[in-house]
Amino acid sequence: MDEEFSDDAVVGRIVRRPTDEAPASRGFKPWHRPRKQWVRRYQWHDQMAVALRDTHFPADARVARYLSMPGEDLLDVRVLREACEELGLDLRFTGLNAVRRGSSDDVQLNLSESEVRGLGRIHAGSTILRERFESIGNQDSLAYAEMRAAGPYHAINVDLCDHIALRAQDGGRTTIIDALAEIIQLQIRNASHPWVLFVTTRVAPDSVDPRNLAALIQAVSDNIAASGEFERRAADLLRADGERLREALADPASLEPRRFADLFTLGFGKWLLRYVAAARPSRTLTMLPSCVYSIQPDRPDMLSLAFRSDALQRPPQDDYGLVEQAGPAAAEEVDLAIGLVDAVAGMFDLDARLADDVQLMEAVTIESEQLLRAAHYDVDGAPGYRGWLRSEAA
Repeated sequence: MDEEFSDDAVVGRIVRRPTDEAPASRGFKPWHRPRKQWVRRYQWHDQMAVALRDTHFPADARVARYLSMPGEDLLDVRVLREACEELGLDLRFTGLNAVRRGSSDDVQLNLSESEVRGLGRIHAGSTILRERFESIGNQDSLAYAEMRAAGPYHAINVDLCDHIALRAQDGGRTTIIDALAEIIQLQIRNASHPWVLFVTTRVAPDSVDPRNLAALIQAVSDNIAASGEFERRAADLLRADGERLREALADPASLEPRRFADLFTLGFGKWLLRYVAAARPSRTLTMLPSCVYSIQPDRPDMLSLAFRSDALQRPPQDDYGLVEQAGPAAAEEVDLAIGLVDAVAGMFDLDARLADDVQLMEAVTIESEQLLRAAHYDVDGAPGYRGWLRSEAA
């Protein structure tokens, strides 16, 4: 995951409280690697910019709304603010970060939020709540109320260090999936514009709740039962034909890590598709270019997924046949699911892409340096940012 000082003075909508600890040492974190900057720039920034360009904003309300799980440096907000600046929009961000109040990370979050507000194109109504993202799933919570008040959103970013399909944590009653379902319901009811969803999640059989995994696999099995073409393409994707496909669905842990990542993504995407397809008025869901990379060496165990939802445009209907009407019929869910299989098959290994493209790797490394320097990390000292990268690669 990319991860307030005075006497309760209010800045925007955030209450700043006294803190107890000094800022922690500014050591580099895993999400400071160049590959994460590729995700911020070429997935989050670029795909959000495309959706914003396709959105009509009234002249007196040019505000892009963004829901996220920002880290203490607000790196995602800093990058996505650039997309809004390029398009003449203000960015209104709503963030949830469960940082402990008064901790050193809380101090840094206060500093970063104050600094980001001074960059321009940041809406005064932007908010950071000291709440777990999961609490959005509880309709009695402050997080749920704020999520509803600030939406609907043009971009939603669920940027996790752990698995999106975990069971409820710390004795809580709601999960990340519950929270995401509430957000999507808000979007379905209130968003007439395009919106994008980004999901970063660990993916491994032993880190997902078995009940949640079974539900996602059932979504795949249902489509296999409904479409022979979907079955054929799913078998190609998982490299498991006939009986082997049924065995893989019954025992997903038997799949090699990359194939398990593909199966999880297909099931998650199919769940999203069914959820969005049930909307009235109708909406579509498309999987955008997505990638996988490795936290454990040589084990593709982190997904960076992107989806886009659009209102389905339908021509007026003349029930009496006075005018000729033409236009494509709405795509059936099974057809959209086949497109989803193809999109999952197109996921690429981000580590391999950067290793093969020296110029791209250098470009995102330079961007990472600049972003971290702006966030007051010592990128130029000893060992500095590049020294840290070399030590991590050793």
